[in-house]
Amino acid sequence: MTPEEFVHQKSQILDGIDLSRKGCIDDSIKDIVQLINEDSEFVTTSSCSGRVILFCEDLTNGNHKKGCKWLFTSHENIKEDDLLNSVDPKEGNNVLKYEPLILHVQCRTLESAKLMHTCALESGFRNSGITLGKRGKIILAVRSCIGLEVPLTEDGIMLVSKQVCI
Repeated sequence: MTPEEFVHQKSQILDGIDLSRKGCIDDSIKDIVQLINEDSEFVTTSSCSGRVILFCEDLTNGNHKKGCKWLFTSHENIKEDDLLNSVDPKEGNNVLKYEPLILHVQCRTLESAKLMHTCALESGFRNSGITLGKRGKIILAVRSCIGLEVPLTEDGIMLVSKQVCI
């Protein structure tokens, strides 16, 4: 990818519409996203500060997963009651999931990608990596290996008590 192509893509990304489910950058990481985007070497293509999700798996025909429904989601600190009041065993198998911060950053050069990759690794984001596209696009994914997925209900039965959750 030429430097001109990178500048053009960066401009398109920054001027474009946020197509994420939430529709905007999470408040807690706006400053770091802005700092990255102000640098001529980088542009963020997607971001998430981390989130807590409570969803139910709709299991039909035995164990075949038909889909899922989100019962609760937050990118901020949560109140226990808000989460616990969203548990609904009648909806299906409820699963609590925590997903950590993730940033996707398009980099102008491989050298700049390597520099940011080193910073990510040294900051504890051990699951980070660089992807090279067919047309020369360089994407750095800043990721942690920390996550959590816990079933809370199964077949209409609570698997944990509310006292354990608090």
